Amino acid sequence: MLYCCSLVFQALQTLIPLTMIIVQNDYRTNGNEFISPYDGNTGFVTETFNNAVPSSGGWTGLLWNWSGNGTIVSGTTGINAAPMGVDHVNRDATQYGTVPQDISTTPLSADASLGAKYNYLGLWWGSVDEYNKLQFFNNGVLVATVNGLDVNNPANGNQTAYATNKYVNILGVGWFDSFKITSTNYAFEFDNITVGVVPEPTSLLLLGLGLMGIAGIRRKFKK
Repeated sequence: MLYCCSLVFQALQTLIPLTMIIVQNDYRTNGNEFISPYDGNTGFVTETFNNAVPSSGGWTGLLWNWSGNGTIVSGTTGINAAPMGVDHVNRDATQYGTVPQDISTTPLSADASLGAKYNYLGLWWGSVDEYNKLQFFNNGVLVATVNGLDVNNPANGNQTAYATNKYVNILGVGWFDSFKITSTNYAFEFDNITVGVVPEPTSLLLLGLGLMGIAGIRRKFKK
């Protein structure tokens, strides 16, 4: 029980002050793919890009309204590296997103309008670079920014290392209804983006305090 309390206390230290939380080692797998631990849960939506079809206006078959300088690819090319898979040997064999599509064209970003408000986003982030950036907006107002160095330092774009090819869960950013993916060089590669609503950090804090109280009560009765 003391070990449990220690874990809860460590979690509370993370939540105080109530700031953005990035969880990097919580994921599920689908074959050789990393997916969100919330994938398939009620109220959570996942974009796999597997239904995307090129059209004259860009792409069809996507869940959200995308715009900007990005595209959907498969495999590894001279400018795009498919995210490394669970086995750390084989890469993502499915379609995935990449930004920018053309480094000579501005903006060097792509925007996704979600059509609803969420407070959680997870993504399979490939070859993380320090110049990769993810921004969250609510009604057009910037509410949070995550860059490659928030995920790993160094964020050197290593295409095979686990440290720079992982599933990243982002919480505590507040409510958002759109996000922007930016990369000032080739490239920001991503797949299996999941959004949804999870308990706010304040709720998690109260839950943690409740667990600590229960642990204290149990110790008292054992005396």
